[in-house]
Amino acid sequence: MRYRSKVLALSVAIVALLAIWALGLVFSPLSVEARSEMGSLLRGTVAEAASVELGGAGSVSLARQNDSWFFVDASRRFPAQSKRVEDFLKALSDVKSLKPLAHSTSAWAGLGLDEGKAKSILVKDASGRTMADLRVGGYGPTGSDIYIRRIGSNESYAVDSSFAAYLDYGRSGWLDLRVMPQLPATDVQSISVNADLPLDGPHMPHLKLDYRLTRAGQGWTGLIGGVEASTADTMVRSVLAIEAADYVAAPPSDAFEPVTARVELNLGAGGSKVLEIGRPIVMPAPATSASPSSPAGAAPENRFYARLAGSPYIFAMSAYSLRAALKTPAQLLPKK
Repeated sequence: MRYRSKVLALSVAIVALLAIWALGLVFSPLSVEARSEMGSLLRGTVAEAASVELGGAGSVSLARQNDSWFFVDASRRFPAQSKRVEDFLKALSDVKSLKPLAHSTSAWAGLGLDEGKAKSILVKDASGRTMADLRVGGYGPTGSDIYIRRIGSNESYAVDSSFAAYLDYGRSGWLDLRVMPQLPATDVQSISVNADLPLDGPHMPHLKLDYRLTRAGQGWTGLIGGVEASTADTMVRSVLAIEAADYVAAPPSDAFEPVTARVELNLGAGGSKVLEIGRPIVMPAPATSASPSSPAGAAPENRFYARLAGSPYIFAMSAYSLRAALKTPAQLLPKK
């Protein structure tokens, strides 16, 4: 009887020790930390996101409309690079591991997470539900991690920094500044160029052009002396790919008085695309920078107003972009 009691007591002790060991595994600091690391910076799917607000050196506001993203500028919306927005949201969604760093606000300063110093990310869905509301601070020692905290919590974490590069894009990094629709160059059957552009700078003299090139088989015609096909093809591709420097939210009523350049692309399937360049953009100058060659209080910016026929947008077009895209007759002649 005594032997059975000893065996029973030992069995109970072993079971108790096993239970303690199992609980130790479950509640050990490493296990707790491993479980607390599981999470996501974006609640929901990328497809659910309807607006993105980024704050830091410059604020960025983006909104989804149907399947496209737009850059919100006060009361106006301009096309954004939809793929870039989707890639940013995917990078945010892909963060699944949050490494706890601290539990109090006293740690924020050392991590760059103080309000006013940290960058911000706010993502909402179409109903206004918050999908992410974050503050983003400095990078970890290796640069592969970055410090974050969620609004409404004192906790701070280190997470994979893959999404952080997108926070450094400014306005021009999010805008889709393509002027022309995406078309294959082979669709263009003729191109007419009429320009009287007062370009500014020692390497960009006044540009005066008036010619029309027509596709003929594998080449082009339209100039006395012939046309170098490869140069004409390059110009067509350059005009199709031309990008503006920015959108103009409130152009003056005389922005296209006069029209200083007109480029018309006639398409094989019918129709045409017409790019018009207006007058130079004049921006207010700082009071200390007025020059004798400029009217007091104004300084010419090396940009022109531009528009594509049928488009609701007015662009600011760099003189350098125009000069790079448009060729002179001399440049189009066959190479000897």
